[in-house]
Amino acid sequence: MPPCLLLTRPEPAASAFSESLRKAGWQGEVLVAPLMRIVTLPLAENVLNGVATVIATSMHGVRALAQATARRDMRLWTVGPGTAAAARAEGFLDIHVAGGDAPALLRDMAQAGANGPFLHLRGTHVAADIVAALREAGHAARAEIVYRQEVLTLDPAAKARILSGGDLVCPVFSPRSGRLLAEELAKLDLRHNSIHLVAISENAAMPVKHLTCASRAIAPRPDSSGMLQEIMALQPKLEPWEKPS
Repeated sequence: MPPCLLLTRPEPAASAFSESLRKAGWQGEVLVAPLMRIVTLPLAENVLNGVATVIATSMHGVRALAQATARRDMRLWTVGPGTAAAARAEGFLDIHVAGGDAPALLRDMAQAGANGPFLHLRGTHVAADIVAALREAGHAARAEIVYRQEVLTLDPAAKARILSGGDLVCPVFSPRSGRLLAEELAKLDLRHNSIHLVAISENAAMPVKHLTCASRAIAPRPDSSGMLQEIMALQPKLEPWEKPS
């Protein structure tokens, strides 16, 4: 049985990552089964008044900003290449790209001398409190919640595929998605599965540390390209024709 990669990211990120996997040469199954749904919330244009720098830590924040205003000239700091690509697609002009996670973002902004007041466009759940860190450093900063992440459960088809057994590759892109994945897998009989965990960071891996896994790995960079690299490095170890009989 070919390996199955379980993608629990929200859409459209899940399908976009699936496409990237295929282009990179992933030969196994890809099971898209989101455990969160993104709901964009309205953002009033006047929240930009007095703001020197907008911070977007996801493509959802970028899209909320694009829907709220026709302006494309504000200074926009993005957490990593994926968010920056979404910003370029929306026509933003002054884009700065950080190293892929919240600590890298804060470090890179400080090294570049980014100035506030700052506005962080975020979801209801975040892995790090960027505004608190900026305020502690002496900056004026505030946050606006521009999307919420609604919890979903595995659908019957996804459960049936998992229960059929075999190698199951589980990418984890955030601590919250890791927790949701662990909760769903805890409901299933995984005796016939070999779980291969690939996390975007050590923090993302923490909620699934108790899972019995055949292998665990942390991406070399905390972004989608790092995750893709680690998954593709895993593939040769999973292909049935590479395993001893």
